Amino acid sequence: MNREPIVMKNISVKSARRQRKWSGAFLTPWMFLLPSIVILGLFLGYPILEAFRWSFLDYKIIAGTGEFVGLANFQEIFADKYFWNALINTILFLVIVLPLNVFLPMILAALVNQKIRGVETFRILYYLPVITPMVVAALMWKMLYSQNGIIAEILLFLGIFDSPTNLLVQSSTALVAVSAITVWKGLGYYMIIYLAGLQSIPKDVYESAEIDGASVWQKFTKITVPMLTPSITLVSVMTIIAGMKVFEEIALTTGGGPAGATTTLVMYIYEKFNSLDVSIASAAGLVLLVLAIGASLLQMKLTSKREDDLRA
Repeated sequence: MNREPIVMKNISVKSARRQRKWSGAFLTPWMFLLPSIVILGLFLGYPILEAFRWSFLDYKIIAGTGEFVGLANFQEIFADKYFWNALINTILFLVIVLPLNVFLPMILAALVNQKIRGVETFRILYYLPVITPMVVAALMWKMLYSQNGIIAEILLFLGIFDSPTNLLVQSSTALVAVSAITVWKGLGYYMIIYLAGLQSIPKDVYESAEIDGASVWQKFTKITVPMLTPSITLVSVMTIIAGMKVFEEIALTTGGGPAGATTTLVMYIYEKFNSLDVSIASAAGLVLLVLAIGASLLQMKLTSKREDDLRA
């Protein structure tokens, strides 16, 4: 039986690829992403571009005009002792908050991952600070930190202070006191991230370790922590970014005081904007953006290296 040869349409490979590219399968994901792209472009991309432009101008916000001054704004902020004070405070804040945000939620997640009675109640209680508005949280902590508050009474009872002391009004303790609020507020959120990571670890790994006689501590350090490395990376990067732009808890509790002890980079930028010095504020904002990106990339690089070492 003779069959006639099938005649292919004269469609070039290039045009076929172009048709596939613009097919529904290609366009559909972009249509879903389009609202997010537009919102990010309007409320994130455009302000960043405007800040970049203003940072090279002596911009007068009331007049809406500015003269090009090159790098003069950056030279001014790097010569400003208040900028360096804010940068040091931001670094100290991260040094306090980062390890606490990484390890405390991990321990809590390990505890609430156990099959114990009423564990759902504990998960809800630990998550309550996350959904508490920062204004309410700040008022509550200001009462706890006040001279008549329970924290002052505890410190007096332990003999750390000779008289009731408000930690928020002491230059030596204000930054630590604000850092504690940040850690408390994010505890439940990061716990949920670790909890999701814990529940993805195969149970037979723990069962094998138990057969080998591993203790609870050995299972935690040798199995749980290494297998939570992706979650640790995520929590670390999120903490660094959040720590670099910390503002609400400081503005609501100390306002950057006492004597600039809690003035971070964002508070410095906020004060410059309040005094209508928008070009200096924009230049400082760009410096903050570069530092945040650099710190996040460094953290991801270090954690990635650790993941490679664990796989090897």
